[in-house]
Amino acid sequence: MKILHITNNYPTPKHPIFGIFVKEQIDSLSKAGVKNEVFFINGREKGKLEYFMSIYKIHSLLRKNQFDVIHCHHAFSAVCFILSGHAKNNKTVVSYQNDPTNENGKRVFSFIQKRVNTIILKNNSTIVDNKTVFYQPNGVNIEFFKPIDSGKCKKKLNLDIQKKYILFVSSNFIREQKRYDRFKEILAILTEKYGFKNIEELKLINTKRELVPYYFNASSIHLLCSDFEGSPNSVKEAMSCNVPVVSTCVGNVSDLLNGVNGSFVSKTFSSEELAKLAYKVLTSQERLNSRNHLIEKKLDINSVAEKIITIYKSIKI
Repeated sequence: MKILHITNNYPTPKHPIFGIFVKEQIDSLSKAGVKNEVFFINGREKGKLEYFMSIYKIHSLLRKNQFDVIHCHHAFSAVCFILSGHAKNNKTVVSYQNDPTNENGKRVFSFIQKRVNTIILKNNSTIVDNKTVFYQPNGVNIEFFKPIDSGKCKKKLNLDIQKKYILFVSSNFIREQKRYDRFKEILAILTEKYGFKNIEELKLINTKRELVPYYFNASSIHLLCSDFEGSPNSVKEAMSCNVPVVSTCVGNVSDLLNGVNGSFVSKTFSSEELAKLAYKVLTSQERLNSRNHLIEKKLDINSVAEKIITIYKSIKI
């Protein structure tokens, strides 16, 4: 099976974790025996004109080459592919990164859905029908993200052994949806209202991939404050490391943390409520079982690769 992946999210030397989840998913498919080719629309570094140029490049590529499936990652990539004129003659999958309402809106979703065979959503939306729209979160490499002694990780990152670190994650810069302002407010509440004098923020932004598990394991909590998400990879990576998560109720976080002791999802977007949940984690002696839950849910990267291959094989035109 030969797959062409069209994506506007993919790592570069300048942005080593930008779209890393796309690359790692493609790598897992290669490991499972799929032949993959990547067409990267590098709009972040080359500008918006790169999207228009990609339409012609995709058209030329598909005139000269045949693929069993075209897999577009993100709505923008799908629109460029559709405008290339090759959607009618190719089996096509589109992976959304967020709920369609937050990824270019319902009109763009409707435009795409009418012109492709299959859509994969990361959150369990009401539009999932398991025929043409599937719910399939990204998987996690559980061999890479695993529990490591916290003290060892703090030393590796030159952190203070005595402090409790609260982890904030954003890919290459602090995106507005991640609500760093809310994160800072929660830390202030923990210090001023709950009396924690030894907590400190730990930001994971555009960090070398090999260091990322050390950031998670050095942390006492991964605090996700976003206004919206699809299926946040950082939550699954924290789970794989048995690191507690406190999160707003976004994307599929409630599904991910269902039954997980010692991690919490807020009912509101209130900083006060999130701080109260973080306080519960910081004062708890409860042992986490999140890694086992992740494995039971078959959200390890190899299991997800097999599910995606099954979706590829189910497409009919």
